[in-house]
Amino acid sequence: MANFYCKCCGIKYTSVSSLTSGSCSKNPEGKKHALYEGSEKSKYVCKFCGIKYTSLSSLCSGSCSKNPTTKKHSPAL
Repeated sequence: MANFYCKCCGIKYTSVSSLTSGSCSKNPEGKKHALYEGSEKSKYVCKFCGIKYTSLSSLCSGSCSKNPTTKKHSPAL
């Protein structure tokens, strides 16, 4: 079974429709969850600062001083 993640908060869903139907308080571009289009990994890297995390939700919960727009970590694909 495939898993689908929100790129803003890192929450896991079992379908794209359930992911995109839910609201996400961490999405700066809208109120809905946004699909993370990368693959599942053992480590997730912030595309702005390069710090590695063991889960997408851990990465998404932290602040990033190098992200010019949201000041939050953002996953690299």
